[in-house]
Amino acid sequence: MSNILPILAAVLCLAAAAARLPRWKTPESRPFTIGMLLLAVWAVLRTPAINGSANEMTLPSGHFEGFSGLVADLSLVGAGALIGVTVAEAWGRVLLKRAFYIGLAAVEAAMLLTYSPVRPSHVTLQTHNWLLALSGLAVNAAVLTASVLSYRSVPVRFRLPLALFMFGGLSGVTLAVIRVVTLLRPAGPQVNSWSPIVSIPIFGFALGSLIASRRMRAQEHEDIDA
Repeated sequence: MSNILPILAAVLCLAAAAARLPRWKTPESRPFTIGMLLLAVWAVLRTPAINGSANEMTLPSGHFEGFSGLVADLSLVGAGALIGVTVAEAWGRVLLKRAFYIGLAAVEAAMLLTYSPVRPSHVTLQTHNWLLALSGLAVNAAVLTASVLSYRSVPVRFRLPLALFMFGGLSGVTLAVIRVVTLLRPAGPQVNSWSPIVSIPIFGFALGSLIASRRMRAQEHEDIDA
């Protein structure tokens, strides 16, 4: 199950991205499409079997130890920020959109700076984990808030996809809080494998995107027929 869930999440994300490709010419559609692709990258690289094989292939010197994990984490942060950009765009919040882009650049740079495969210290490891936790909390909270506030204003046919985005945001916030708690209490219970449970909000975002793409195409056909 720990391998199946991330792979299923990756397949759904790829399907969601493919369904959005016909709208690539629309600039507003691109961040979410790229976000889906980045989530697929994260899900594949964080699949326990693949992640374990990647770690075994690292150089004996350790110069690339955990490199696949770094790429996965960078992809996850990038996907979250781009989903946040999409939400800010739909919500009409230009400043929030810019904040997500600035935050993306800052967090990605900080994660690269805290990558130390040869002699990782407690400080760099903790900083890396805190960056993941806090960025996940911020993005998912923004998605959840925007989805709730805009639920009644969207057409009825798009309320199911929006509800799935709400689910993704809520479960993402929950997981971010769990991550914060485990960081604050290192002596307490710890999560052995994050990838299966992090796949849960990804399912919500990918399924919501797939349904929204299908209903958007149906609406366009109706407009043409009219």
